[in-house]
Amino acid sequence: MGHSLEQSSTEGVKQQTEHSEFTRTATVNPVPDVAMVEGGLLISTEGLSNTTGLKLASDGHVSRWGHSLDKTNQPNNIVVLLLGLFGVVWVPMASYWGRAPVLFWTEVGAFCFTLGTALSPNYETFFAMRALSAVFLTASQTVALAFLKDMFFFHERARKIGLWACVYICSPYIGPLLGNFVVGKTHKWEDAYWMGTGVVAIQVILVVFFIDETWFNRTVSSAYQPPRSQSFGARMMRVTGLWQIGQDKRYFTSFKSAYHALIVIILQPHFALVCISYFLSFMWAIGINITTAIIFGTPKTFGGYGYDNIALGWLHFSPIVGVIIAEVFGHYFNDFLARQYIRRHQGVFEPEVRLWPIYIAGIFAIPGIVMVGQAIQHHLHVMAAAVGWGMYGLGVMLGSVALTAYSLDSFPMAPAEVAAWLNLARTIGGFAVGYFQQPWGKKTGYDVSFGIQAGIVTISILPILVVHKYGHSMRLATSKKFQNGL
Repeated sequence: MGHSLEQSSTEGVKQQTEHSEFTRTATVNPVPDVAMVEGGLLISTEGLSNTTGLKLASDGHVSRWGHSLDKTNQPNNIVVLLLGLFGVVWVPMASYWGRAPVLFWTEVGAFCFTLGTALSPNYETFFAMRALSAVFLTASQTVALAFLKDMFFFHERARKIGLWACVYICSPYIGPLLGNFVVGKTHKWEDAYWMGTGVVAIQVILVVFFIDETWFNRTVSSAYQPPRSQSFGARMMRVTGLWQIGQDKRYFTSFKSAYHALIVIILQPHFALVCISYFLSFMWAIGINITTAIIFGTPKTFGGYGYDNIALGWLHFSPIVGVIIAEVFGHYFNDFLARQYIRRHQGVFEPEVRLWPIYIAGIFAIPGIVMVGQAIQHHLHVMAAAVGWGMYGLGVMLGSVALTAYSLDSFPMAPAEVAAWLNLARTIGGFAVGYFQQPWGKKTGYDVSFGIQAGIVTISILPILVVHKYGHSMRLATSKKFQNGL
């Protein structure tokens, strides 16, 4: 869960801080100059008041930790980067060790380090705990696709991918939504992390009571499949990975093959083009989070909207509504496309049919991001920004399901590997945009910066056009190489 730490640079505030004591009061309006923002959670310091509980010295440093607000917030960008990189690390383990133990132990690790974040006594510990929690939290969002592939038939997967995508696309908005509500009421930054600790604890409990190993080696006949008792103790042996260790090594993918498959997949041109398209289209979701948190939280006297934390929390419902509308539409439309294609082609299915919703996604995402930029730059009514944000969320959701379904249909034997690369494409863009989104908007104007972003989203459709036209031949040309890689 990201947050922002903001610092005043106005002369009046500086003079006040030199002669006054800091007190904790319930002021939540931020100041216009922002050190760094990530994820849309505002933790503000205006004048003599510090709503976060971190007392500041007269030089603008956090006296509790001895660092500037900018440095205090640096872990957030590292977290986004690690969420992408370590998805690539955990996924092969799900192939050579099993789905359940990777999910279980990463959730346990995530709980420990998220708890450590809330209890951090100093900056160094806080930085380490934030980074390590991201290392473990990313496993569930990548390994999840492997569970869906194992549990559901071909004709069921598109809908299940839609439900899964709806959850993870909403997550960048749900975090700031709830975090702003919490901080807006308690005025303590630690409480946002205590909430996160509780959420991860619930995840661990759900894994213990409901998860089982879903991997079955389909090349092994039923008579030779290892027995799987349904008792709680036996299931926990599979969840913790002890059962997997006791099986014949040939039942699971080898260590070398698991990592080899990961490399082979990204080298396939049609999948590489899909990842490039996803990178170019999804990265601005983080950018909008950053900008709206700043502009709508900035006081009206400085050209903002003067929203407090509670109002900002409500604002984050806009993209969530868009994502849910896209899920309802795609829930039926994706299956309709597949059935129509199979019917018209005498029972033959081509994965490229999954890509059609991406063009519909562009119809919503491109004008949506333009509308957000125009609303912010010209200080239009908040509904203009909310509708534009929702349209962009709708487009991102439609495109995400289409790209994921196409990739899984193209590589049905490597679902976790596919999810890892798509997750990396998504998060690398979010990591990068956190450094330039706000300075870019200030320099050129938000109408210009968001207009260029809309142009980049338009460009992201070009790789899909190539895959749509030549994907069949590219898959045939690389199928033998892919099989050898696995």
